[in-house]
Amino acid sequence: MAAVRKPIEEGRHMRTRSITIAKLRRDYWGRIQRGEKRFEIRDDPVADSSVAFVFKDADTGDYLGCARIKHRTDFGGGEASPWNWPILSVLSTVPIPELKELFPLGTQIRDAEHEYTLYVYEIEPIDSETLLSLLIGQEES
Repeated sequence: MAAVRKPIEEGRHMRTRSITIAKLRRDYWGRIQRGEKRFEIRDDPVADSSVAFVFKDADTGDYLGCARIKHRTDFGGGEASPWNWPILSVLSTVPIPELKELFPLGTQIRDAEHEYTLYVYEIEPIDSETLLSLLIGQEES
C-alpha cells in the first residue's frame, strides 16, 4: 500500500522535515561544491520529508558538506521511464564503468532499465546555516 502524502494545512503547529545522511566519495563532493555535479543517483529513495543530503566521506566517515534536494526523478521500476548508462553518466558526471561498480544490480538484473529503480536527485550545495533555515522552515525547499 502506497503512502499518501497530505499537504500541511495552514495554522498547524508542527511540520516534519529531515535530512538524509549519505556516504559519498570525496572527489564527488568537490565536484558538487564547484557546481560540476548537479545530480546524485541513489538506488534507495529518500524520505519525502528530507530537504537535504548531509554527505560523509565514504572512506573515512568525515563530514563533507550539505546539498539541498531540489527535485527527484525516478527511472525504471516498471512505472517510470527506463534509464540507460549513458544518460546516468551524463547526469551524474560519473563514467559508465564507475556507475556499474556503484550499482552492480544494474548489470545483473535482466531488463534492468525497466525493472531496477534508480532515483536521480537534482541537488545544489548549501552551507550549514542554509540547512538550518530549510529545516526550521525559514527557507522553502
